[in-house]
Amino acid sequence: MRTVYICSPYRAKDSAELDRHIDYAQQLTRQALEAGLAPITPHLYMTQCLNEDKPQERAIGMTAGLELMKSCAFVIAGTKYGISEGMKREIATAIKLQIPVIDAMNLPFEPEYEKQRNAERLANDYAKLYACHFCRGRHLHTCTGYSCVEPYQRAYEAALRKYSRKNE
Repeated sequence: MRTVYICSPYRAKDSAELDRHIDYAQQLTRQALEAGLAPITPHLYMTQCLNEDKPQERAIGMTAGLELMKSCAFVIAGTKYGISEGMKREIATAIKLQIPVIDAMNLPFEPEYEKQRNAERLANDYAKLYACHFCRGRHLHTCTGYSCVEPYQRAYEAALRKYSRKNE
C-alpha cells in the first residue's frame, strides 16, 4: 500500500464553508482508501488538537504535516474549491522534495500501480492453468523432472507481457 498526502483547503470564512472543506477532505481521503492507498490528511486531525486561529499553533501543525509528506509517494491536491495559502506551501514543498503532485480532478479511474497489480493477477491465473499441459492430472511431472516451476515461470512472464501491454 502506497502512502499519499491529501492536500485540500481547510480555512474558511464561515462555518458552512468550513464544513464543505472538511467534507471534501474526507471525500478525497475515502477515495484514496478505496483506490488501495494509505492517505495522510493532516488537516483533518491536527486541527482537532491545535487552534487554527493561533499563528503559532497553525505553524506547528503545518510543520508536522510537511514532515509527514516526506514519506509519501505522491500528493493529491484537491483543487475543487481553489488553492489556499496552506496548500500553496504544501505544493511548493512537494515540488522542492521532488514528490509528484496530482490534481484530484485529474486522477485516473484506476491508478497505474493497480493496473500492474491486475496484470500480475491475470498472469498468475493464466500460468496456473497453462504452465504444463502434459503433466496436468498426473502426480509424476515427467516433462520437467518432477517440477513445474520453470514452465510456470515462462507462462507467467509471457502472460504478464501480454496483459501489461493490454493495459497501456
